[in-house]
Amino acid sequence: MNMYRVNICMGALAMFVTQASAQAANEAAPVSVMTARIVKMAPKVALPGTVVARNDSHLASEVEGRVAWVAEVGDVVKKGDVIAKLDNHMLSMQLASDTANANRLSASLRYDSAQALRMKNLMDANAISKSTSDQASSQRDVTAAELAQARAQLDRTRYQVAHSEIRAPFPGRVVSRLIQPGEYATAGKEIVRFVDTGNIEVKTQTPIENAHFLREGMPVTVEVEHKNVIAHVRAVVPVGDEASRTIEVRLTLKPGDAMVGDAAKVFVPSAQARDVLAVPRDALVLREDNTYVFKVGPKNVAQRIVIETGSEDGSLVEVRGPIKPGERVIVRGAERLETGQKVKARVAT
Repeated sequence: MNMYRVNICMGALAMFVTQASAQAANEAAPVSVMTARIVKMAPKVALPGTVVARNDSHLASEVEGRVAWVAEVGDVVKKGDVIAKLDNHMLSMQLASDTANANRLSASLRYDSAQALRMKNLMDANAISKSTSDQASSQRDVTAAELAQARAQLDRTRYQVAHSEIRAPFPGRVVSRLIQPGEYATAGKEIVRFVDTGNIEVKTQTPIENAHFLREGMPVTVEVEHKNVIAHVRAVVPVGDEASRTIEVRLTLKPGDAMVGDAAKVFVPSAQARDVLAVPRDALVLREDNTYVFKVGPKNVAQRIVIETGSEDGSLVEVRGPIKPGERVIVRGAERLETGQKVKARVAT
């Protein structure tokens, strides 16, 4: 009697599991879809490149002096902020001396000018000779010339005092100290390497024949650290290298897309763009035997389609196979789908 009851319970359990499995199989799998569409796309060639800063300077001293202070490596500095200081004690004393000399000559010029005017009036009244008047005028002119020279020296000293502080010519970051506090810097001595890390671009060399398909401002896919980003062509330098038959191309990146010194792979067009059928890259299902996409067929049933891929442009990939423009392809949720499985499709955002 007990065995009979056990068999009945086991049979009921098996029937419940079978019904649950059938119900699960009939449930529609939620997926996200986008439509295949015709776009203009060109075949691409991958070129090696390097991420560089548009502004990368070795800042040098314009005056001589002992280094009093240098910004720390890694410091972020705004344009016009002080990066390094030289001891300007001697320059300050020279400035005071030059100021006093200019003031002295300015006072002498006022006296000599007044004296020359008096001598001229006396000469006009025939009270003195013309040579005496000319001598007074000559002394006035000599003093004026000495004052001009003294003021030029004063301006030079002021310039040296002002430039004893080395300021950032653009916003950036101190990358390395090339001299340490306490060392003596001569004019032209490099103090720091200063890099504008917020203004970066990719530098690459492209064959001259490919340059005809590039234009300034056009978007180009760049791979940095296994991540694809969109850069824009800033400049195509129209001067080729005779040996390599290549020209330089600069592409602007957004801050944070890469670091200065990163290796990059630049995908530039190698032919004119043509109309192709494209789907989002996320629609591709890569397997050892083939590459597939799942499209949503009639009655919301998933259909697995074998395709061949071609050119790429950003997130879009050219596909060739039994798929038409406007058909919906699954971009999320295709990993565990089977052909003929019902799906509940929503448009991907």
